[in-house]
Amino acid sequence: MCSYVIVGNPDSNRIDFFQQALERLEYPPARIAAWADLLEGRTCLPKIVQAGDCVRIESPGRDFDVERLLLAAGAAEAPSGERLSEVEARNLLFERGRIWVPYQWYLGLRLALRQIEDQLAECEPHRLTNGLAEIGVMFDKAQTHARLCAAGVPVPESLPDVRSYGDLTEKLRKAGWGRVFVKLSHGSSASGVVALRTDGRRTQATTTVEMARSNGELRLYNSRRLKVYEDASEIAELIDALCRHGVHVERWLPKAALNGASFDLRVVTIGGRARHTVVRQSRSPMTNLHLLNTRGDVEAVRARMGAAAWAQAMESCERAAKCFPNSLHAGVDLCITPSFRSWAVLEVNAFGDLLPRVLHDGMDTYEAEIRCVEREKPGELCILPN
Repeated sequence: MCSYVIVGNPDSNRIDFFQQALERLEYPPARIAAWADLLEGRTCLPKIVQAGDCVRIESPGRDFDVERLLLAAGAAEAPSGERLSEVEARNLLFERGRIWVPYQWYLGLRLALRQIEDQLAECEPHRLTNGLAEIGVMFDKAQTHARLCAAGVPVPESLPDVRSYGDLTEKLRKAGWGRVFVKLSHGSSASGVVALRTDGRRTQATTTVEMARSNGELRLYNSRRLKVYEDASEIAELIDALCRHGVHVERWLPKAALNGASFDLRVVTIGGRARHTVVRQSRSPMTNLHLLNTRGDVEAVRARMGAAAWAQAMESCERAAKCFPNSLHAGVDLCITPSFRSWAVLEVNAFGDLLPRVLHDGMDTYEAEIRCVEREKPGELCILPN
């Protein structure tokens, strides 16, 4: 039985749930290395990680102090234009839902992951449940899409290198597409996502983003209430603003529906196997549960697909997970098409295993991950010797 060290935000419900799983399985409580403390240099992993420990990296999200520190860390590498200086990042005031500079945040995250890797190299021999470089890839939608494509995993078609609304409309015309998702390249949880449809004359954009002006500055905010834009100038302004932060554009695939609501699946893979599954149902284009959508019936979807198609869909999720071989777990978002006979992987989430009250073989995601580590032989998970 190993002990756990978690890099995370101490007040996060993710850590609470993982600690509860450890307690149920009669493990000692995990020791916590706070993201903020590591970023500020108040602590370092060689002081915390002991021989034989298992190190788990948790999401740095939902903590504004950590968001500021990651933005500050990314300031030196951020390109000119849409950026904050380190001082500006550290002095930001909290605004609910505000989208600051996603690419700069991502650069800060990559730098922080490299620092964690350097510190772990100085620690006693231990296990690491997350591939640090792989976390960085999973937070880059274009890189993830390219990696899945190269492995033959079914994914939606994409439009590369979209720089503006005008560029998008021209590429849509050439491709003959009428519906796409425009996503922030380095966003998560439906942040900065637009479902755009056009017939060449009229365009509609359904999005989690609200636009506001303050002293002549356009500001973007995430909202749980979806907003529909139909004015061409507003849509152009929105897409142009997102493009300045970097976007990934994918063809909008139709989703299957049950009981009048379309759905997709969140499938958590653990140790390379598809395990816990949630049906995310919605009457809008976005199915994320935090947008007040509902959970559907997994067994109804399985029955409608049939055993063979369901097994093949789960195998696609496992193939997606194999693109990240150093990661114990991943959250795979899977679109099932209306025929219930074809599907595509939409995203792979590094921290997509938070599924409270969802069981597989009698265990929640965290219990299953702990048991999986128990069964692995030394060397089958990432081992970093001193």
